[in-house]
Amino acid sequence: MLLLRYLHTEWQPAWAMGCGLIAGVVVRRAVAPTYRSFPGFLSVPLGIAVVVVGTILATWATLMAPSYGGIFYFAARWRQALTLFTVAISAGLGAAGVIYSHARLQREVEQRERFEEDLRLARGIQESLLSHEFPSIPWVDSYAFNVPSRDIGGDYYEIFEDEESGDLGFAIGDVSGKGVPAALLMSTLQSSFLGVLSADQDLARVCARVNRFLVERTTPERYATFFVGWLTEDAYLGYVNAGHNPPYLLRDGEQHRLMGGGMPLGLFAEADYELQKLRLRSGDLLLCYTDGVTEAMNPEDEEFGEARLLEIATAYIGRPAVDVVTAVQDAVEAHTRGAPQHDDLTLLALSLR
Repeated sequence: MLLLRYLHTEWQPAWAMGCGLIAGVVVRRAVAPTYRSFPGFLSVPLGIAVVVVGTILATWATLMAPSYGGIFYFAARWRQALTLFTVAISAGLGAAGVIYSHARLQREVEQRERFEEDLRLARGIQESLLSHEFPSIPWVDSYAFNVPSRDIGGDYYEIFEDEESGDLGFAIGDVSGKGVPAALLMSTLQSSFLGVLSADQDLARVCARVNRFLVERTTPERYATFFVGWLTEDAYLGYVNAGHNPPYLLRDGEQHRLMGGGMPLGLFAEADYELQKLRLRSGDLLLCYTDGVTEAMNPEDEEFGEARLLEIATAYIGRPAVDVVTAVQDAVEAHTRGAPQHDDLTLLALSLR
């Protein structure tokens, strides 16, 4: 006790600073979990600041404390030093936490806004890739619509007139997955299909080359079901169905499914594809769709189904293709009644005049 009193009397500043440094280190370890979640560039300076500021405060508290006798002298100084230091550091850490949380929230908001802007631009680009002006051909009427389940989707359709022959080409596809990955694969499918078709109009060879292209440049879980057709003025239809939902040919109360062709694109490099042919008649209605249409769910988890699709389409045989597509689209919206859309919706209709 005499030694401690001597040190206090002769070395009071040094003693106080030593006590303050110990207090700073101890309290830094105690409050470290408070800022441990902060990033490294912030937590390390905070730890140093806790020790430095804590040492200063604890030293000041030790020097300025009233005098007590005996062992109570040291107890009073430690209690006052630790209390003052803990309050100050807790307030500082609380302020730092609020500032950091606000800055992090602001960064997240900015990142979210940039992401939404990128999605908006991507949606605009994707919409521009899909056909919106349909060929005006005297002997056939065509129309299509697409509604992605997210901001951007993986469904694809194409309707175009061959400038040289005047024939009508069309295609519809459904890429595996949803969102950005599906949209990227859809763009790859479209570009490769149109590129190959410009050099070779044999639809079986076109599908085979597009299939190899996708296999070589995508992962095995990325593939696409695809249906492509070529309709001539004398009503001959050649088509390849690469694993897609079979389109319906509706005529005189009959319903024919267009089967045959081959495997979905992007699964096996050596897959073979076979061209199918048939003769259409005046008044025939050809209906191509993706499974998002028939599998659209209402709040009671009931699917729209093929039966409803065919019932509506049959009632519109002989009408313009836009009327058929619009009627189906309205029926799907009425069926779902605002329920979440789980898949992209795409419908393509051709009506022979």
